[in-house]
Amino acid sequence: MSDLERHFITMYDKFKLMLYDRALKERGSSAPGDLSLQEVIYMEIIIALGAPTVAEFSRYAKLSAPNTAYRLNKLEERGYIRRTRNDRDKREFRIEATGRYREEYGVIFDYIHLVCDRIEERFTPDDVDKLKEMLGVISDELMPEAGSQLIERNEKTNQNK
Repeated sequence: MSDLERHFITMYDKFKLMLYDRALKERGSSAPGDLSLQEVIYMEIIIALGAPTVAEFSRYAKLSAPNTAYRLNKLEERGYIRRTRNDRDKREFRIEATGRYREEYGVIFDYIHLVCDRIEERFTPDDVDKLKEMLGVISDELMPEAGSQLIERNEKTNQNK
């Protein structure tokens, strides 16, 4: 394994562990409104897909329509998501995470922000710009399989404009 690969895996593991730590701490409390591990995964899918439609979420989560409705109803009742009707197609709804999820499980977002602040403090502006460029290329060009649903949706959106 190359040093690059080892460092990449280590960094990825640290971000995952931050999320898992928060999700697993909640398992012992079982307070009303707490999310199950499966629900945390569903929330992470919703966030990663960037306000997907119900159908997009259902396809990605590999859930049947009734199971999707059940899961989303539970998340909505507990205040973790909101559904917004599409202005053009009244049958379509978009799902987005509410502030409650970010407040209770958003430690990973806070940690990413902290790491980015540390990067900007530690490295020169030119190095930070180069890192941004490299991360953009990695995300957009070198990882075409990951997030393909986002690419397909963005292409459809651009065609409809």
